[in-house]
Amino acid sequence: MEPVVLEIVSRVITTFDHCRHCEFFFEQAGLDKKHHQMEIEEYPPDFKEEYLRLCNWIRELVRRYQDQLVVKLIDAQSLLGIYKSVRHGIRAYPTFIIAGRKVYTGWDKIQLMTVLEKYVQG
Repeated sequence: MEPVVLEIVSRVITTFDHCRHCEFFFEQAGLDKKHHQMEIEEYPPDFKEEYLRLCNWIRELVRRYQDQLVVKLIDAQSLLGIYKSVRHGIRAYPTFIIAGRKVYTGWDKIQLMTVLEKYVQG
């Protein structure tokens, strides 16, 4: 049986890397982790909490469904995220697109699991 594809369109924390050569020097100087940590700290606390909550949900889903589910996290501000938002009429985040058909928006874990079960079981 083919795994169900779960696309999650959400705002995500983004860090920027340097070229390979610069990254090597930053790493050797012990600055790479500090630089990325500074970037993450610039996000508002509520944004970081929401992102952490979503990451925990993703870990739980992967643990629960294992090979039955493929999870794709899509940044809402990326071109693909904008396309998905327009195509599916997404106006709030996070939004879960199950098997390219069913769309669920929100933080009700029980409701999301109910919808996922229908697709995973087949």
